[in-house]
Amino acid sequence: MAFLLAAAAGATSYRPVRASEEQQLAANRHAQARVLAPGAHRDGEVIVAFVQGTSDAEMERSLRAGGAREARRSRFGPRVLAKIEPGADVAQAVARFSGQPGVAYAEANGLVAMDQGATFHPNDSLYRFQWNLTQVGAERTWGIQKGKPTVAVAVLDTGVAYEDYGDPNTGQQFRRAPDWGDTRFLPGYDFFNGDTHPNDDEGHGTHVASTIAEATNNDAGMAGLAFGCAIMPVKVLGPEGVGSFFDVADGIDFAIAFTENGERPVKVINLSLSSPSFSQTAKAAIDRAVAAGVLVVAAAGNTGGSVRFPADQTNVVGVGALDALKELAVYSNRGPEIDLVAPGGDCETDDDHDGTPDCVFQQTLRFTSVEQGRYDDFCYCGLEGTSMATPHVAAAAALLYSQGFTDAASVRAALEQTAERLGDAPAGGRNNRFGNGLIRPASALPGFGLNVSSK
Repeated sequence: MAFLLAAAAGATSYRPVRASEEQQLAANRHAQARVLAPGAHRDGEVIVAFVQGTSDAEMERSLRAGGAREARRSRFGPRVLAKIEPGADVAQAVARFSGQPGVAYAEANGLVAMDQGATFHPNDSLYRFQWNLTQVGAERTWGIQKGKPTVAVAVLDTGVAYEDYGDPNTGQQFRRAPDWGDTRFLPGYDFFNGDTHPNDDEGHGTHVASTIAEATNNDAGMAGLAFGCAIMPVKVLGPEGVGSFFDVADGIDFAIAFTENGERPVKVINLSLSSPSFSQTAKAAIDRAVAAGVLVVAAAGNTGGSVRFPADQTNVVGVGALDALKELAVYSNRGPEIDLVAPGGDCETDDDHDGTPDCVFQQTLRFTSVEQGRYDDFCYCGLEGTSMATPHVAAAAALLYSQGFTDAASVRAALEQTAERLGDAPAGGRNNRFGNGLIRPASALPGFGLNVSSK
């Protein structure tokens, strides 16, 4: 279809932190919240979804008639990202495209953003600072299951620092984060820049992925909750932590379409992002993931208000954030759509009295270096947000799959039924602040008669 366009590190030395090198943590903290207004969208962009079976010729005619000056076709199904004339009214363009032959629907290419709050930069750290893993009972959990590399979590985010790579187009030098050990990475994709190198140029995605599968018990750095599992890095957010619904939908479809030795290793999709707006395009992709047996886990949002999209969808596990005292973090969204809660942190407090703020600490890019265009400098840095809570739930789900659970609905049921009830939630019940409660993966892993294979 000629009219459619086809579907982005000098090294620094690294010395692992060891117990004999403990010292008081110092840090610089700065706000990282990304605030999107309802209806925020990419200027001049419209998602046009066509009825299955519409011919390329008819699609091109409808795009031209609707006012597209160029377009990019999705790699997954008959949807197109149409670009209209600069300054043209997007709402009017949506109406024009919607009335064209073969068009199922059209919508503005809305925005999503990562749900990270404040950042905190220590000069070194150790496992003892990971109060969050203690809160979810990590050590008891690891006594049962550490994760299997045949089970993967797709992290749709700003990318992951998973490889040493020099981008020939931009000259950017990326470096693999040092504390991955033998963590396995599946081939991913960068939908923000359109290439096969989903490297992190912000730091958020690496932090999220490290909560899931940072190398553990390797005498260096920090731990990940499902450190035996694999990560699929999928970049859908740019260096400002913002991306579009079109790229999120393509990222979801990429993750569920991936096969290896005839199997589909991606069992969980982590969405530490949200939007104040609904997207039919992203919703349809989530529905396809759920239909394929994949558990979709998403951040509730950090505005202290109602749960945002896509965590508000009934077939998505919506995750709220706790502080170190198991109270709902002040920033965490809440409401009937909250399903579970997990540690999200509070960088303004030290309620566990370990001498450092109660952020969630993991390896990631050093943010001051990122601001200088460097992606080769790493730290054990602290963040807070429902973005940080979400990968705890994704990791717990991956451990259940590793244990032998074969059904996404059963994984979700096990996590919800065994969660620690908080607030005024009755036994076996829920409330609108904590949902079903705090995940307790060690309690969920035995299965209790839910769908666990005999293998």
